[in-house]
Amino acid sequence: MILQQKTLEKLREIINEESEYRKGYELVSFFNKLGFNDSYGQGFPSRWVYTDDKLSKINGTPELDKCIKNVFAVVNFVGNIPKLDRLLNDFNQYLMFDKWSVKRNNDEIIFVKLDKVIIADTGTTQDKRR
Repeated sequence: MILQQKTLEKLREIINEESEYRKGYELVSFFNKLGFNDSYGQGFPSRWVYTDDKLSKINGTPELDKCIKNVFAVVNFVGNIPKLDRLLNDFNQYLMFDKWSVKRNNDEIIFVKLDKVIIADTGTTQDKRR
């Protein structure tokens, strides 16, 4: 799957802070599990620069799918499944513009290809003609 920049930015926020706060060395460990061979030390870039760089390198590869499955792994949210479901819902608001959705099927994270973008009517816009 290939994601737009805005979706990658949201994924970065989820990886770096929203799912759990990951320090620099924890980000290195997270991305090394996806095939990178980085080390953490002096001169390490900011966490968001590092994560943006890694996400751009794996965008469109099977490692991106693994990355998404890793960050939303159900086992990481034991005792807080509602948080996982909120994160998935938030991410899907961006992901739908790439015509994808990520769903939790009990303990499994799955991808669903969408035919089109459907934006729910929230009823917050008012008809100006009234």
